[in-house]
Amino acid sequence: MKSMAVSVEPTGFSPLLFPGEPEEAVKVAVELGYDAVELSVRDPTSGAFKSTKKALHASGLRVSAIATGQSYYADGLSPTDPSSSVRSVLADRMKQIIETAAAWNSYVVIGGIRGKLNGPESSWGEQLELARSEIRGYADVARGAGVTLLIEPINRYETNFINTVAEAIAFIDSLNCANVGVLEDTFHMNIEESSLDEAIALGGARLLYVHTADSNRLAPGLGHVDFVSLAKTLGRVGYCGYLCAEILPKPDSYTAASKAVDYLRSLEPAFVASTNPGGTR
Repeated sequence: MKSMAVSVEPTGFSPLLFPGEPEEAVKVAVELGYDAVELSVRDPTSGAFKSTKKALHASGLRVSAIATGQSYYADGLSPTDPSSSVRSVLADRMKQIIETAAAWNSYVVIGGIRGKLNGPESSWGEQLELARSEIRGYADVARGAGVTLLIEPINRYETNFINTVAEAIAFIDSLNCANVGVLEDTFHMNIEESSLDEAIALGGARLLYVHTADSNRLAPGLGHVDFVSLAKTLGRVGYCGYLCAEILPKPDSYTAASKAVDYLRSLEPAFVASTNPGGTR
């Protein structure tokens, strides 16, 4: 299944298509044959988000996931913040996002919203414990709503904790919550992992969602990531979830979205052959 990551509002976080043009994003996704869109949401009570929901309802398009990083990038909200009032504001916002995700049967992404560990390293352990406590709370709310959270490893230049798939799995284990899985992003993996195929295999049954972007964060096929090999590995581990293009809108959002979906379609033979050698899926 193919999805593309779009932003409901204009954003400084660049690898998102149609920022601030959600209705156009929905229209184009349908036109190009995407199965779903991933929504990057800052404020689930905003007028822009309400307009997006209306457009989605009219289109019949699915929502593969709701990304939450804008709350950190735009508003500075993070589960590691030492202020309990800040964490409370974020918890309320996460509850609203989770309730919306429940209505769409979509995932909720815990990626950029983690922010960074700040200050001397001697204080990082305490901040990590705050992150565990807060995210465990989000998971409790999500479990009651029938929603699964996704922990996304992000490269070291954007955050300083949970950079690899192994670290994501260790963090998930520390939560002891059955409704938390792994999101693997090929752009971040290309920086952090010694082998992308091994990272996918490590994710195994925990791997619930995949972001596809090439080594230069452009559409898949425009850099040096070996997506054919990755498609075969995904087939071997039995992955049958979304391949979501989270990419830079270059040269423009429409062209990027078109190139991405065409390339993802071209991978289907490798994926199917690996899933069921000698037969059909």
